[in-house]
Amino acid sequence: MKKIPAVLLVLCLLFFSLSPAALAENKEDLTSGDYLYRLQADGSAILTGYTGNGDFLTVPADLNGAVLTVIGANAFRNNNALIYVELPETITEIGDYAFFYCRNLSFINLPDSIRTIGRNPFAACESLSEITISRNHPFLSLQNGVLYSLPDARLVAYSMTLPKGDYEVPDGTRIIGASAFYLCQTLTGLSLPDTVTSIGKQAFYQCERLKSINLPDSISYLGDGAFNGCSNLRSIQCPNTITEIGVSAFESCTSLQELILPEGATSIGDRAFCKCSSLTSVELPEGISSIGQNTFADCKNLQAIVLPEDVTYIGGGAFLNCESLREINIPEDVTYIGNSAFYRCSSLQSLELPDTCFYIGSSAFYACSSLSELTLPMMLNTINPQLFSGCSFTELEIPSRVTAIGDQAFLGCTALESIELPARVTSIGEMAFLGCTSLESVEVDAENLTYVAANAFEQCPSLTGLPDFSALSDSE
Repeated sequence: MKKIPAVLLVLCLLFFSLSPAALAENKEDLTSGDYLYRLQADGSAILTGYTGNGDFLTVPADLNGAVLTVIGANAFRNNNALIYVELPETITEIGDYAFFYCRNLSFINLPDSIRTIGRNPFAACESLSEITISRNHPFLSLQNGVLYSLPDARLVAYSMTLPKGDYEVPDGTRIIGASAFYLCQTLTGLSLPDTVTSIGKQAFYQCERLKSINLPDSISYLGDGAFNGCSNLRSIQCPNTITEIGVSAFESCTSLQELILPEGATSIGDRAFCKCSSLTSVELPEGISSIGQNTFADCKNLQAIVLPEDVTYIGGGAFLNCESLREINIPEDVTYIGNSAFYRCSSLQSLELPDTCFYIGSSAFYACSSLSELTLPMMLNTINPQLFSGCSFTELEIPSRVTAIGDQAFLGCTALESIELPARVTSIGEMAFLGCTSLESVEVDAENLTYVAANAFEQCPSLTGLPDFSALSDSE
């Protein structure tokens, strides 16, 4: 009898000893009819997708012999064929957004076996009028069309089919869950009890008819995009217990006129107040140290803002297209101003930048057509592309550390009459001063220049006495 080689024997033993946990490590979907699933460590199945087009669907209790226990995240996402779904008694968990955007889903049962329910599984299910659960369900509660998770006292889903009006969240509720009121077009007002401690991500996303909401002092967390698109929300006061304003928290709240931020806030997320076109003034609390990217972008009626002394960072596009902005202070400790930070702030007339600021991004003051007075920081070493395109100052002192003038840096500065470039400047980019029709003189140390674009000073009819830079261009 031949001996089995040791290596082959080990491989055989490994193959026959594979446990359900080992099989579950395979991340590829398995198939059972129209259902996609994966095995879990205990050998049960998690439903990951449905490829059929059935309208009245009875989900099976097992898939190829594996007991189905979990409806996975986004399993039925965007399935507009579904009208009726019957879930088996084996289901213990429904994952995040499991039936997201199932627009025609009208009925579903939630068996007593369900112990855990994720982020609003029925977000954007605009036809869902009947959720069936038992009165004594151990983990879920349905109250007048509003679904609650009992273990964490969380409002999971507000029915989009409820009549137009206000809603009073019952006392004892601790969490307004993520996307709980997602795209709800009937909610006009909301009253929250003092037991609520957090509002989840996109909880009121595009609740366009929501006009009023109270935020009790018990709230300590406000999720990203919580009120994004609440276009009729006119005023809101954030309690002092909130320390962070999340990403896009109030984006596109186009009617928001009054904004009272908590004194304890330390950060404001990117796009937090983007497109709040009715805001006219904002005063930020002293603890704020950074203004995120596009935080106040497209706030077209914002006229003035006071930045706290603790601010050191102004992100890209922070005040982009704030065409009514006339007054803003730049605190002494600001070190960074991002790309397009004040892009098309066409009413901004004067600005003094602190010497601590070592970086000003491309197009930061692009098309600031009223900007006639500007003091640049001595730490600046580059005039980035399009930095001052379309500004209206007649002269500008360039800091001595600057070594490069970027492409289109002064493009269309029609009021600019003279400029002195520091001795350290070695390059002048494409169209850097193109269209500076009033420019009469440029002082520059030609000996240190290594590159001057051929069109750097084109369409400057008043400019005389400029050295011949043709040998330094790439026009050949």
